[in-house]
Amino acid sequence: MKKILAISLAMLMLLGMISCAGYAEGESLLAKDDSAYVSMTMAELYEEAKKEAAEGKTLAVYSTTSSTSQAVTAFQEAYPDIPIEFTKYKDNALAELIPQEAKGTGYGDVVIAADSSGETYMEWYPAGYVLAYYPAMIEDTLVENYTDFGVPITMEADIWYYNTETFPDGAPVSNWWQVLEKNEDGTYKYKLASHPTSKLGFASDMSNMVLLSDELAQAYKDLYGTDLEYTYDASELGVEENNAGYEWLYRYLQADVTTFTDSDEVVEFVNGSTPEEPILGFCTSLKLDNARDAGFTLDYITDMAPFSGFAKTKYVYICTNTDNPAAARLFAFFALGGEDGKGAGYVPFVDREGAYPTISTFDASAINRFTLEELGSRPTDLQFVYDHYLDIQDFWTLYADKFMG
Repeated sequence: MKKILAISLAMLMLLGMISCAGYAEGESLLAKDDSAYVSMTMAELYEEAKKEAAEGKTLAVYSTTSSTSQAVTAFQEAYPDIPIEFTKYKDNALAELIPQEAKGTGYGDVVIAADSSGETYMEWYPAGYVLAYYPAMIEDTLVENYTDFGVPITMEADIWYYNTETFPDGAPVSNWWQVLEKNEDGTYKYKLASHPTSKLGFASDMSNMVLLSDELAQAYKDLYGTDLEYTYDASELGVEENNAGYEWLYRYLQADVTTFTDSDEVVEFVNGSTPEEPILGFCTSLKLDNARDAGFTLDYITDMAPFSGFAKTKYVYICTNTDNPAAARLFAFFALGGEDGKGAGYVPFVDREGAYPTISTFDASAINRFTLEELGSRPTDLQFVYDHYLDIQDFWTLYADKFMG
């Protein structure tokens, strides 16, 4: 069986590489689960999972987020006769591990992770590494606009932060171009903080800026009453000319920018803001709770033209060569909140401000002051990001060397 499985997977991967190389724009690359498990209730899945456990099999869950460990603990309490183990990985390590296991005998059964670069969507599905399991009982409750690239389990947003003590009357900016403004003496009004584009999440954000160039250009004209002047040299890297996303990034790299690889460092930096040296920072919405716990006086900037930030989604994947097909889907269903979308397995993923539910039946109003839409965030187009994030990283490298030293 293992030999047959390996041959089948090799064929799937070959077909996937052909498909990915010649995909049509807008074409879905999802490998959607169409097995009998999709229509099963949790009780039915449980009965099948117990048969797998009786054969001595252990369910292996991989994730890049510690919230998953809490979901695993809740699963152990709910289904004590289903052996389960959890391993947390860094993004890069997991990105290397899943293809390796898919090409071998496999080990992991369920993966919960973000897809910042689009690589998972564009490569894992066509290559046959993973399946998108949408339980039939809750598929219609998954939020619109966030199911195109996988089964979403939770969302966050990359967004601007400001210091409420420095600006007690509210956020000092309401347009992306304002963060780059200068004082009369030529110095920049704000010290800025973000990740570098070597962090895939920020490269994804800047890809979104390139995608939404027309809106950015209009936001500039609405603010200043004149058309945007393009000052970057597109020919140096062969990127698109007259794109407001590249122009914004080009100007950003000339501003008073400090980069950090950890979002906790970004919010700590913004907490050091003063009226004399005001600071704005851009990072994940998940850090607001951490900041408040640390005594920081920070808040989101939610009213930014033409958008406040970009939604980032974590997805749940079923490994194609799982030895625990029923248990894997039982855990995925459990982690998605179960049949009513409100179960204990889902709570760890959405129990703090800045984490947004993907299940429409889950009421997060007591946790979040805003919905994702009210926050002003836009979905991320992973196909576009996949095609452009390397250009963004090259653009950053070239001009960061010139302007940031």
